[in-house]
Order: sequence, then C-alpha cells, then structure tokens
Amino acid sequence: MISNFKTYVCIIFCSLFIISCEKTEYPTDSTILDQEISENKAEVILENGNKISFHNIEDGELKGTFLLEESDCNECSVLANINEMNDNISEEEIFWALSEPGTPVPSFLTIKNKNTLNKTSESQGWARNAAINLPIGIAGNPRRTIACKNSSFTNSIAGGFLGTPEFVALDKTPNNYQGFVNDCASLSPSACNKGTRYKLHAVMNDIKKWRGKICSKAVQNSSNDHYTSNSPTGGLCQSPPCSAYVGPELYFEYYANRRWKSMKNPSELIPKGFEVPANSTKVYTYAWNTSKKTSFRLRVKNAMGKDQFDFMMDKKDVEIDPGNGGDNGNVTPGDFPQLPAHIDLSYGTLGSQNYRIVVDFTTIIDEKPRITIPVQFLPTLPFYEDEVILPNNFCGMRIKKPSRFIWETGDGQLVNSDPYNYVPENGPNSSVQNMFGNSYYFDGIHFSGPIGACSTSNENWHFPFPFTDTGNLTNQPLRLTIELEGESEIEFLNHTLLNPEEPLGADELFEDVDFNELIEFFNETFYEGFQPWIDAVCDENPAECPLQG
Repeated sequence: MISNFKTYVCIIFCSLFIISCEKTEYPTDSTILDQEISENKAEVILENGNKISFHNIEDGELKGTFLLEESDCNECSVLANINEMNDNISEEEIFWALSEPGTPVPSFLTIKNKNTLNKTSESQGWARNAAINLPIGIAGNPRRTIACKNSSFTNSIAGGFLGTPEFVALDKTPNNYQGFVNDCASLSPSACNKGTRYKLHAVMNDIKKWRGKICSKAVQNSSNDHYTSNSPTGGLCQSPPCSAYVGPELYFEYYANRRWKSMKNPSELIPKGFEVPANSTKVYTYAWNTSKKTSFRLRVKNAMGKDQFDFMMDKKDVEIDPGNGGDNGNVTPGDFPQLPAHIDLSYGTLGSQNYRIVVDFTTIIDEKPRITIPVQFLPTLPFYEDEVILPNNFCGMRIKKPSRFIWETGDGQLVNSDPYNYVPENGPNSSVQNMFGNSYYFDGIHFSGPIGACSTSNENWHFPFPFTDTGNLTNQPLRLTIELEGESEIEFLNHTLLNPEEPLGADELFEDVDFNELIEFFNETFYEGFQPWIDAVCDENPAECPLQG
C-alpha cells in the first residue's frame, strides 16, 4: 500500500513539473504593495471547506508564525497531505502552495530565498488540488468511538506533519478524564444551570516548536444541554431570544510579558477561542515555530460531561499530582500552605453573614479562636482549583472601610461594658465612620495575635482602639463580629517584621520556603489561578520579579 502511495505522489509531482515549466511565478515585494491585507494574519480556504490560518506573532523577542487548520473531518487534513508530498515545508511555502494564484502575500509569508522553492512546484497554488485529493492510506481499526476515528486520528504518529507526539489521549470526555476540572465557580450561574461546565489546561514549557491535533465534538441533547438562559436573574425572559448556545471552546495560547495571549487575537486583553457548534465535530491541526523558547498552552472551556475529545501533542501536558508531597523534587499542590483548622473562608453577597469577619473566642480550635474571613475582600492571592491559598506569614489583619463591629457572649448577648466598644445598628452613630471618624474608617482598624507567623511566639491577642480602650482581652470568652461593606479591604500585618501600620506586600504574604515553592510551581505549570498574584508580586517590585527568564 505504501509503494502504491509513493507511486501516486510521484505521478502528481511529474504532472506538476510539466505544468510548472510553462510559466514560473515567484512572490515579489510588489505583490503586497498595492493590496490592503493584514500583515499579521492570512487565511486560505480550500474547496473542501478547510480553513488554514497563518498568524504572525511578534511579541518582543518572541517571533514566529502560528499555523492552524480547521476542518470538519479528521480524514481530510490538507497540512498532513502537503507534508507527505514535501517534507520540511515551511509556513511561507505552505501559503504559496495553497493560496489561489494572484493572492497577495503578506510580508511575513514572503519567501525570502526563492532557491528554497521546490523546482517542480513554483506556481502559486500548485498544491491546492493535489493536497485535497491526495489519499491518506490508513490501516487499522476503523472504529469511531469518541469524536474522531482512532486509526485516522493517530496516523501522524508514524511521522509526517506532527512528527512523533509525546502525548496522545483518545476517547476522552469530562466524565472520564481527570484532566478536566469543574469550572462553574468562575462562571455565571446561568452557564451551569443545565449541568457542570468543565475546563482543561495543558501547558508545554520551554520549547520552540509546538505541534498537535485536537478532535472535538459538541454533543447536544437534553442530558448534555449547552443552551443557557439570557435572563441574568434566572426569571422570565423579557427580550427574546431567551437562550443562547454556549459550546466547548478551544484556545491556543503562548506566554509573554507575564500574560497568556491567544494566537487568535494576541494584541487584545480578552482572548478569543474557537467554539464547536452543536452536534458537530471540529478538527484542529496546529503548528508553531519560534526563535525563542517560551511556554504554550492548550485550553478547553465550557465543555460538558458528554462532549468528546481526542488530543495529540508533541509535548506531554503537565500532570498535577494531588498527593501529599513532592515527587522527585517537583512541587505539587500537597506542598502548598494548608488552611489552618481554626480558619474558615466564606463567600457571599452584600448584607449576608458572609460579609463579616468573625473572631470567635467562644469556639477554640488548636488553642486558637475560630476565625471566619470573607475571601472577596482579601488582597490578590493565588487560587488552586478555585480555592484561595491563604497566607501564612501574617500575625494580624487590618480592615479598611469597615461598616460596624460588635462584641457578644457565647449566647449572643451584646457586650457594651468597659473596655469593650461597639457600633450600634441604628442611630446617628451606626457606623465606624460616624462614631470614630474618618481616620479609623479610611486608614482601618486592626487586630493581631498568635496566628500565622506568630503561632509559636509569645505574641498576645491585641485589639487596639476602637475595638477596646485597653487593647487587651479579659479572660471572658467573647465573639467579635466585624461587618463589611462593598468597598471594604482586608490587609495582612506581621508585627514581628513590620510596623503595624504597614501591610504585607504580595511577595511577603508567605513564608520564604512556601513563597519559593509557589513560584516554582507557577514556573513549572503557568497555572492560571496563580496569575493575578504573580502579576501583583512583579508589579510591586519589577526588579525582583521571581519568574524564570
């Protein structure tokens, strides 16, 4: 079969040679001068419907061309065919071979050295028909189980356009593949009202070449329903259409200037992806060559449990070990600072109990009061699996723009005797600002104790004015509740290192060993939940930005 295939290719080449001898056309600079074309993107659409996009990436020292083919079937990859016909063909030569004669050539796809052109195929568009019609003889199991037929999806493993990929994952769905994780915490409620939405990240670090293929099928039915309500409150829709299709989206991204950028729109802040239509199969074949090593990421969002995927990449995706410690020296989530048993993190809405900081000496855990902290008021922190990683280098907190606070006994009785102060719920002094003035409202009120970095020290619990007149607690077990408002802020303090009036910076929130491990984990994985915290660390002190070069 292989012999017949090579004979067929030779016949094509001989025919093309005869045609090309009659007229030779080379791309010239004049081709692009009189045309209004994009100098950063070009597209070729073939008669079989395949779309091949060329994206010029020039981001500082990072330069290269990202090549992406989008098709409706796995068996009709033109990129795979043209590579069979001409090994090691460049992006410039692919555009020249597949674009229609007379198509303007962007400068980034102009063939600088015309001697590199295959002498049997010099005319623009020489491979348009041949690359479509060239058969791919694939032997093997024709079974089609998930998204694409396995035998044809993996044909490139033997060589060709994709080379020899290190990572192949077949017949995967969010329901059977642990690489997918629940993403509903970061989406609007309407996005998940028909079922869980999943995301997947696969990061390839420190490489110059990235090639792969994805086959994705959006399974749309009553049990795997991608349609979401257009009513933001979940009530009756007033403005039809009342629902919208939100299918799985695929993103191809590179990392530069401390930010992930989509190959589809690298200059824009909000990345764009490729949505798979309902009950449709889309196949994406992609390639990247660049002059400088960097990191690349394949990302899937908005997938539902029964959506189907096949993956192939030339770099294995990062596997995050959920175990309790490092493996062979690698940092894993088990090495992250763990949330102390006496601290609860809450989420909620304005006016609810989740908008309160509670320091409860009526409930003692590990010889410490139970402390409840609403996460939406915390400074920028790393998140892992949608859970905040709480700092461990603090001894206290300062609350800026608090609403009010009260002291209570264990049975809920208000404590209003000396030395304890409180802010009444009603009346002219029913706020910290009205009762104690702007300085305590805008500059904040703070407390500290033997927690975090001070857990093993002789640090005493300290509640300075306006919480108390003396700054100290009596032996009576009490509960302090601090109510917050929409613009409140929480800052962490470390009395053993800094003046109490100075909050800890983003790079000081964690003890040195934990800070270094968090940075190492990010440098290994570029995990997106760490990105805002990493940006804060680098923005506060750019000269000491701890990212790998």
